Amino acid sequence: MSPGGIRILADAGAGDIGVAIISATDYFCSVQLITHSQIGTHHTDHNEDALVAEELTPEHYLLAVMDGCSSGQESHFAAGLITKILRKIARQTNLRTFAERRTPGVQELLKDTVRQLFTTLRDQKALLDIGRYELLTTLVLAVVDVKQRTGEIIVVGDGLVAVNGEITEVDQDNQPDYLGYHLDEPFEEWWPRQQQYFSAEDITDFSLATDGLHTFRLTSPESFPPIGEEEIIRYLLEDREEEVDAFMLRRKLLMLEETHGLKPTDDLTIVRLLLGD
Repeated sequence: MSPGGIRILADAGAGDIGVAIISATDYFCSVQLITHSQIGTHHTDHNEDALVAEELTPEHYLLAVMDGCSSGQESHFAAGLITKILRKIARQTNLRTFAERRTPGVQELLKDTVRQLFTTLRDQKALLDIGRYELLTTLVLAVVDVKQRTGEIIVVGDGLVAVNGEITEVDQDNQPDYLGYHLDEPFEEWWPRQQQYFSAEDITDFSLATDGLHTFRLTSPESFPPIGEEEIIRYLLEDREEEVDAFMLRRKLLMLEETHGLKPTDDLTIVRLLLGD
């Protein structure tokens, strides 16, 4: 159990991951955090997506989804490496802010998290002699303040962000400006150039997703009731079931497969945060 009384429930199967962090005894409100990642039908060896859902402070969560570039070298490696680094940053930030008895704001936490990620990636690139094309992955990263119900989000590459039913999609026309392209630059020069930066207020329902949401295709020649892409996206990122648990997103994806004959051909990863009273 974490200091906030958070239970962690795991739902994991072959090729996919689902985790719910459910806290009815959090300091400020009920927090329900559901994640799911699965390999696409067009991929056979690796899920090139990855995710992070970690507590930064008792008031803040670090959420992220990554999508490794299929045309890069070992495309799953970059997303996995960033996952490890972000989890370490979250643990260290939590310990540091507790020791300092200080709670930074969401903007400061977001910038500091990205700065640490940037410099650590640069150091690891040099230490392991990693090639430029081995570090190509998109990054959708958010810091959410569950007390103030605010959030700061940055998208490096492409991805989707949904806040209280309003969906923002960043699409760079299959030419993402990956973080890996800029590791030789000073962070303080790269950071001000970022334009895919968003703020959110009055959060009750918050989701991040990779672009696998756009790749649902029929899995068999049988006839199924049709469903549109926008309806699929809203079903996964907005619709709430009466029972919110670790398996909610998995159930929704099974429903799409069994009722409509649809599965994503590309890897799909979703992180969804629900805030109650």
